[in-house]
Amino acid sequence: MKERNVAGFFSRMTEHWRGDLFGGVTAAVVALPLALAFGVLSGAGPMAGLYGAVFTGILAAIFGGSPAQVSGPTAGMTVVLVPIYQEFGLTGLYMAMFLGSTLLLLLSFLKVGRYVHLISQPVLSGFTNGIALLIFLQQIDSLRGASGAIVPAEAALAGAVVAIMLVWPRVTRKIPGSLVALVLSTAAVRLFWPEVVTTIGPIPGGWPTPQLAFFGELANLGALLRPALTIALLGAVESLLSAVVVDEMAGTRHDPDRELFGQGLGNMVATLFGGIVGTGAIVRSAASIQAGGRTRLAAVTHGLVILLVAVALGDLAGLIPRATLAGILMGTAINMVDRRSLADVRRVPVGDAAIMLTTAAITVVFDLVTAVAVGVLLSMIRFAVTVTDAPLTVKRMGKVTAIRLTGPLYFGAAKPFLDAVDAVPEGSTLVLDLRGVTSLDATGAQALERA
Repeated sequence: MKERNVAGFFSRMTEHWRGDLFGGVTAAVVALPLALAFGVLSGAGPMAGLYGAVFTGILAAIFGGSPAQVSGPTAGMTVVLVPIYQEFGLTGLYMAMFLGSTLLLLLSFLKVGRYVHLISQPVLSGFTNGIALLIFLQQIDSLRGASGAIVPAEAALAGAVVAIMLVWPRVTRKIPGSLVALVLSTAAVRLFWPEVVTTIGPIPGGWPTPQLAFFGELANLGALLRPALTIALLGAVESLLSAVVVDEMAGTRHDPDRELFGQGLGNMVATLFGGIVGTGAIVRSAASIQAGGRTRLAAVTHGLVILLVAVALGDLAGLIPRATLAGILMGTAINMVDRRSLADVRRVPVGDAAIMLTTAAITVVFDLVTAVAVGVLLSMIRFAVTVTDAPLTVKRMGKVTAIRLTGPLYFGAAKPFLDAVDAVPEGSTLVLDLRGVTSLDATGAQALERA
């Protein structure tokens, strides 16, 4: 059900407020360790992850087009931010995020949200698996010491965190394994190995304040445009795909263009206040819905709870071991893998498997924009070949030849059609059955005229 005005928002809010409050708190519990980890991974720091969850979560909920979706920093978005930070530094990263948010708003005004569904499932599975692999590899590098070798204590702690995250769901799903791993590993390090394992260290907490120094990067606008496009593209794709899943779980119906507006606005404000950008998040949305969340109040509550944590518990967050956050990200990467797509590689058509594996490889070796562009192009070529291979059937009955056309008669199918016409014997009667034609382009019309 679409909500287009404030009255609709408050009407549904009062109807479901108890479930929404509980759902929002639950989503915040799930999001808290992930937001910290994503902030550290991005290079902007743990508080940037929390502030990103606050502003994106609240503003995307109020102004977005998905009533039950909860937004914030995600693994997919964060892995895109890492190379931007490494190449352009912190101010360059924030300028790219601000530009990416602006492009998201532009996409919403151009009403391109409805076209995201044209990205095929093999492409989506490919870049999801590629992103998961990138995150895992980045965390292995983060466990290396000054000498370049992996620190045994750090690796052991990260491995323990991963094990907890993978095993804990078999115990209970009411409390997220990432939060359990965060608490247990931090307590163990403080009690037994305070001098052995590196922690995040002191971090500035408190209320978020405007951070506008990145506008000094305007001179690098041209160089930052491609990274900004990557941020906008991933933000649009991930948010709208998440919104589709949320609709199925909550029985809602999202407005894709409005959702892009909410995501763009939320990310823009998050950037202005020192947060990192995010997208619609399936994991925290599912946690909210399962706990009773149904309206925008749940996501707003999630943001407010994280804000209180950022203000009140910033000093405690500095005690968290870096290896703990690396382990959380490694566990998240493992859970991100689309296992079904990998298991089906031998059973799906060769073309689909090739598109998925190619997209994943390009995501790891190059970047997301190139991967999606190549994946979409391959999907289009495969579709054209498929349609061209089977657009018609030919039956000969004595001196009568019947050609039945099915599907779109377009430039890719015109030549096989004309070849079939040219093969009709002299003196035969040609019958064209056009009832199965779904669409016609100029080349197809000329082919009919020639026939």
